[in-house]
Amino acid sequence: MNVKQMMTNQVSTCNDNTPLSTVATTMWNNDCGSVPVVDENNRPVAMVTDRDIAIGAALQQRPLWELTPNDITDNQQLHKCHLNDDVQTALDIMRENGVRRLPVVNDQGTLAGIVSSGDIIARANSAENAELPFYSTEGMLKAVVGQSPSMPLMS
Repeated sequence: MNVKQMMTNQVSTCNDNTPLSTVATTMWNNDCGSVPVVDENNRPVAMVTDRDIAIGAALQQRPLWELTPNDITDNQQLHKCHLNDDVQTALDIMRENGVRRLPVVNDQGTLAGIVSSGDIIARANSAENAELPFYSTEGMLKAVVGQSPSMPLMS
């Protein structure tokens, strides 16, 4: 199964100069925890998470309307996947880089959607997805965190 079948394709975005107050409102209105930052060609350049906003504002001691994604994602490396990547590839990228969401790009590099570990988990235990390599919750946890669920997730 590939990422295209799991991703959300209706994605709200922002640019690097959008006030973080607007980004936070977008997250609230769309019940999401991250918003991709795209350039003028709709190519993702960063991801802003709710955690980024909270910590960025606290560390800079400035109100959200004075901050932009550029202020808090300046040195961030963007991890992404492609429409036709298989789900295991996306999970590997998430696990290796400690992220839970990936922008999904098409062959031109423009944003096509977003896939999260939550999207994948939500579908992993359904009978229609029995062909997934992590069909059980135990297999899913192992795929996401690289450990057996009986092992502690935190050290």
